[in-house]
Amino acid sequence: MQATTPVDSNTPNSRFFPPAAQCLAGLMLLGLLATGSAQAVDLNLSIRNLGSDKGTVYVALYDSADSFKSRGKGLAGQYIPVYGSTVTATFRGLQPGRYALSVFHDEHGNGKLDTNLLGLPTEPYGFSRDAVGTMGPPTFDAAAIDLKEDSSIVINLH
Repeated sequence: MQATTPVDSNTPNSRFFPPAAQCLAGLMLLGLLATGSAQAVDLNLSIRNLGSDKGTVYVALYDSADSFKSRGKGLAGQYIPVYGSTVTATFRGLQPGRYALSVFHDEHGNGKLDTNLLGLPTEPYGFSRDAVGTMGPPTFDAAAIDLKEDSSIVINLH
């Protein structure tokens, strides 16, 4: 036989709230604690200095130095058809944190950043914070932005 603990009807909470309401309030409190205090934020981009008014702009969002360095799978990506001199993009529902972006304008429609025989890009490209690398792409730290609230940034292509 299982022992049960009697409910003391003289405790402060039970005098004012019936047991069902106390249980519901407890579940609501647990739900609030489970969601955490971090609010999702949006990152708005304005991409400028496109090479032409044709093609597609590819944007990759990274949340770690490893994936940024290896150009591995980013956290998120977008491709936007070009119809003018500026392209905009938005990443919604991001957790506050550090992010870096890489962007290129695929003017030829082949889905990749074209390069010359030396491996140097022949199509416009850029990074968050207008970061520039030495003999290659910048580091994650050079391009990283600290996202704490809804933000808007500009990326200038080179």
